[in-house]
Amino acid sequence: MQEFCGYYSNRLSYEEVASLVERVSGERLLSDQKIGQIVSNKALEFSQEIYESTRITLAKSNQDVVKVNPTVNIYQPESKEILLFEDGIQVKGQKEQRQARNQLVREGESLSELVTKTPAIITDIVLLQKATGEFEYIAAPIDAKGKDLLTLASVVKAKVIQEYGRKTFPLNLVAITDGARTIRHRLLSIFGVAVTVVLDWYHLSKKLRELMSMIAVNKLEKVQHLKFLLSHLRQGKTTVALEYLKHQINAKNLDKWGELIGYLEKHQLEIINYECRRRAGKTIGSGRMEKAVDLTVGQRQKNKGMSWRPNGSRALSLLKVAELNGQWQQLWFPALAA
Repeated sequence: MQEFCGYYSNRLSYEEVASLVERVSGERLLSDQKIGQIVSNKALEFSQEIYESTRITLAKSNQDVVKVNPTVNIYQPESKEILLFEDGIQVKGQKEQRQARNQLVREGESLSELVTKTPAIITDIVLLQKATGEFEYIAAPIDAKGKDLLTLASVVKAKVIQEYGRKTFPLNLVAITDGARTIRHRLLSIFGVAVTVVLDWYHLSKKLRELMSMIAVNKLEKVQHLKFLLSHLRQGKTTVALEYLKHQINAKNLDKWGELIGYLEKHQLEIINYECRRRAGKTIGSGRMEKAVDLTVGQRQKNKGMSWRPNGSRALSLLKVAELNGQWQQLWFPALAA
């Protein structure tokens, strides 16, 4: 019954799972709160497994790092690459005043003092390509409060060692990301050297369109500017795009104009010739990653009106990671899976 609840908790609300259990069994066996506790307990158990596996792997490696090539020929069709994707997704957190609302009302005090910005709960997910070509979903383990037991970098490092630690040659690792600074720092802490990073085309073109909507003085100029900039950036001609931005655009919003220039300058080394890489049959976007964060978090947790506590949100995402990695039977029925 617990496995049944855990499985459907990532597909239905806890209230709906409780109703489903009643419909199947003919009795009201579990409340939605009890089902949430089942999910939390199993996620903590899974977290402990991740923690122990990571700790043992890193201890055996004596803090050695898997060697990666500092430069990879990302345009060569025959060149074998190991792809790594990373992205974060946030869901709405429960407001702090929920917990104090009844107490304040009893004391006759105002709730206005507690009205603050709703906290966001962020879950970072990594996809690591395995030697088989398949991808493994990686998330940090959590404690009872939903905080990290280990850094995501430590878990990823252990997974890389487990998968590729016996390789005697440097790995052609290519990270395709949204360009967030935290991701670059995490990769550096894992591998000890700067990894080949590609700013994925989806995020680049999205950023360009969003900012140009606020920069161009009218729709016609926006279309003209985007046509020029997208064409050259797709070929990796960042310098040409920057020169055009600086000298050929009459900006309606100078702040956003400066923001776009700064964005392209900051990511200049990560903006590649996307057209050339696409012709080589190589990945240029993070569609796989966008799907991954949707599967692990978005589909279940970003529905209208939902808000979460850290332990509840992270617990659900960890169970989904186990399911997507084919670890479900091992997690719930270890004796049968052995």
